[in-house]
Amino acid sequence: MEDCYKCGVPLGMGIHWTIGNEIQRCIWESPESMPEVDIQSGESFAYYCCEQHAMEATEEYLLQVGATAQWSDVRPIETCACCGRDFDTTKWHKVLVLYQERGSILINPEMIHIDYVARFCADCVPCS
Repeated sequence: MEDCYKCGVPLGMGIHWTIGNEIQRCIWESPESMPEVDIQSGESFAYYCCEQHAMEATEEYLLQVGATAQWSDVRPIETCACCGRDFDTTKWHKVLVLYQERGSILINPEMIHIDYVARFCADCVPCS
């Protein structure tokens, strides 16, 4: 069983928040449609008992790597959270994600919600 990385409370089977990163690219059928998101790999690296702890940790992480939160939807062109350059999301790039989940962290938790905190171009990959 995992504990909250901020306060140490055991997380159990209830709702928790997870910070992770994914390497992904977007496949667009048209600019007006939502893309298919192709995820090459993903890694969760921190778990929290509440949204407040997850948000505090996210802000601390972004400050540490010199990035800014964007909280964007998926768009064909995004701006890198570190260098500020625009990049094509059809190319592989790294994304800092915040998941709200339920159930065991170790055995396929159920995803309730996902937020894309920040996207990084191929030259800027500061996650974990």
